[in-house]
Amino acid sequence: MDHVRARRLTSGERRRLRQMKRQLSNQVNSRHARIVLLATGGVQNREIAWLADCTPQWVRIILHRFNAQGIDGITWYPFYQDHTGQPRKFFADIVERIVEVVLSPPTQLIGMNEWSLPKLRQYLIEQGVVTSISIEHLRTLLRSRRVRWRRTKTWKESQDPDFDRKYRAIRRLYKRPPTGGRVICVDEFGPLNLQPRHGLCQTCGGKVTRYRATYNRTLGVRHFLAYYDLKTDRLYGYVTRHKKTPDFLRFLKWVRGRYPRGQRLHIILDNYGTHISAEVGRWARRNNVRRYFTPTNASWLNRIECHFGPLKKFALNNSDHRSHEEQETAIHSYLLWRNRHRDLTIQPLPKARNRAA
Repeated sequence: MDHVRARRLTSGERRRLRQMKRQLSNQVNSRHARIVLLATGGVQNREIAWLADCTPQWVRIILHRFNAQGIDGITWYPFYQDHTGQPRKFFADIVERIVEVVLSPPTQLIGMNEWSLPKLRQYLIEQGVVTSISIEHLRTLLRSRRVRWRRTKTWKESQDPDFDRKYRAIRRLYKRPPTGGRVICVDEFGPLNLQPRHGLCQTCGGKVTRYRATYNRTLGVRHFLAYYDLKTDRLYGYVTRHKKTPDFLRFLKWVRGRYPRGQRLHIILDNYGTHISAEVGRWARRNNVRRYFTPTNASWLNRIECHFGPLKKFALNNSDHRSHEEQETAIHSYLLWRNRHRDLTIQPLPKARNRAA
């Protein structure tokens, strides 16, 4: 019975067996590692069976597996076992095939526009890639290979024949602002409807905030005319009923009045009709203002665009404003905090009651 011996261990195998021995979450691996370590230490198989709380026959089986296959022959993976008890290890080639499937267009494979974990699992089993796999293990496997679910995005290439010239002019303006001048980014945000807007909320017990559904909006829309000062990192603006040429020209006069007359304003705009009107151009030449137009379909060059996302998130989302005045108040409240003109706290927490009282 004691003639089965474990072969000599390498330094790497000894270190790995000692790690397996300390696996509290996998007592099977811990027992197998103890058996091999005791056998290499010269302990008899009968005594090993008594110390490891198993039969001598099982000690011989473990030693035979170790001598033939190494540590992999005695390692047990509970999440790799199917309902029949047979080992279901996913080796590198199987994992690569799973990743290849999930990165393939689902329209060509399943006739649908996107994958889900249950559909991916069903497809892998139907195609014989795996015999069985749990959804949780499939999620863990994909995450280990850095496969993530991400939202798709749209992108439109600019066909402007003067794209390079306009792009370089704006990038040069951002990188080296002219001395004695101020770089201003201008754009409109809207139209602003009076409608319930979805958002995120904290909940306890699964009950979420409900908003009304609206179909007839009879109070009209508003537009938020805004400008972003790159030097001070401030966002300013006001709400108007329209955004026609007179309204936009009135807004530019308001912006011009906030800076000294001798300071030249370099204003970055998109190609909206009111921005390129002759009336606005004449006013700009008379008032020490130079306009820079973004290329067609390239408004992402205007740095004010990235500030409208937080404005929508913190001032409009998760709200149901019933009047334009209420909506405008919410926008300006966010701008006051964003421009560091007020503290975040509006109403302090009530004082805690004394339990002993």
